[in-house]
Amino acid sequence: MFTDVGTAMDQSVALRGKSSTGDWRLHAVSLLRRCRLLRVIALLLSAGWGMAQRPEIENVDTDPGATLGHGFSITAADSLLDIRSRRYLFGEWGGKRAALEERGVKFDFFYIADLQANPSGGLRHASAGWERIRGTVDIDLDRFAPWRGLRFHATGLWQTGANLGAKIGTLANPSDLVSSHTTRLDSFWIEQEFAGSRLRVRAGQLAGLDFYGNQDYGGTWVMEPLGYAFGNLFTTVYESFNPAGTPGLEVRLAPSKEYYIKTAVMAGNRDPFRDDPNGFHFAIRDAPDFLFETGYRIDPPPSSTHGSAVSASSHLYPGDYRFGGVYNAGKFSDAVGRQTGGNYLIYAMASQGLFRPDRGSQRGLDGTFGFDWAPGDVSRENFQMTTGLRFNAPFAARRQDRAACAVVYSKISDPFQHSGIAPDVPALGSEKAIEVNYSLQVTPYYLLQPLFQYYVSPGANRALSNAPLWGFRTKVIF
Repeated sequence: MFTDVGTAMDQSVALRGKSSTGDWRLHAVSLLRRCRLLRVIALLLSAGWGMAQRPEIENVDTDPGATLGHGFSITAADSLLDIRSRRYLFGEWGGKRAALEERGVKFDFFYIADLQANPSGGLRHASAGWERIRGTVDIDLDRFAPWRGLRFHATGLWQTGANLGAKIGTLANPSDLVSSHTTRLDSFWIEQEFAGSRLRVRAGQLAGLDFYGNQDYGGTWVMEPLGYAFGNLFTTVYESFNPAGTPGLEVRLAPSKEYYIKTAVMAGNRDPFRDDPNGFHFAIRDAPDFLFETGYRIDPPPSSTHGSAVSASSHLYPGDYRFGGVYNAGKFSDAVGRQTGGNYLIYAMASQGLFRPDRGSQRGLDGTFGFDWAPGDVSRENFQMTTGLRFNAPFAARRQDRAACAVVYSKISDPFQHSGIAPDVPALGSEKAIEVNYSLQVTPYYLLQPLFQYYVSPGANRALSNAPLWGFRTKVIF
């Protein structure tokens, strides 16, 4: 989830220019070998898509038990031809998936991987891949209990790979998936709603960055501060992150569908993977985090009790505006190692629909902006800003695709600009990072997202050459 640049900055001059054409080819070969599962999935998808393109399939046996009446029957050809339109790669599990959802039990499984490489710049030239398999279950306990508004959630994952951000020396990690090699239960909680869903209480193991400081359009980008949440929230106040949730309690009040306010207390474990390596220990370590956020929504989605006739005949310009903060009362070190008590971080975020060519549609241009700030005396990376634009369905025939571009600005605080670097290296300053990508929704369950990123002064170190990155993300929903 985060990149630790540490004192490796002083190695930049010695490492610049060492890569050669042969090194680059070796990186490419290594990158392909890391994700064998991805290659297998791609082959299966290609085969399935090719079969779906065939107008007919001859000599297919009919299943006599799958009749529709009047002489019509479901054949193997029918199941092959629906592979492109189905919502999940493995379909509806013979109808059991829909049946479970009717009973209040919903499952979600997916595989996601980032493959990236930088041919020049940074601490060194490298390639890396990170892959993750995640499973989630949500249970509406209304179906099993005599009271209303009770729900349960749990999610777990397996992930592995290499941290390209650490290899290059960046502050904003090129991938929002990266943290630690692990197989663990990430989060689980039980929640109860009161007063017609206006008040909600949630308790269990929570990932703070999933709810406080997370990006509203996070699924659009791959770079961490854009694709997930502000990257300095853990290093500044030790706010828990996905997939290393910590014990917590949250209360949320929404007096209207436009406005909400919420607050939480969560364990601020400073080494969460060591404190709880598998997610089952419910470990509480170090000083807690106290979190707060308030938000206002413009044109929120209609509730189940409101019709959509108005929205279907008008242009929708949804907006989401948030302000929040996190406080940790533990001990923190300044630039010379002196201990002080307490640290905090505040943030503000805004996401807004800007242009809609079609009435009643989300097709069009959206904009997003956000920043966070913490006191510079004990916060090394004390300011981060994100801003971006995305165009939903840039081509009318490709309604699920997106084109996006964005910028991330990360700054080292003044007291830390000379900390941990060699005397002959210029003082640290700020890092600027750009991402441009295109999300190609090949099928409802298969996403391919090629991207380009460019880092100016990686790690806020002006002695490092600028670093271009190429790569892609892929995601398969099972």
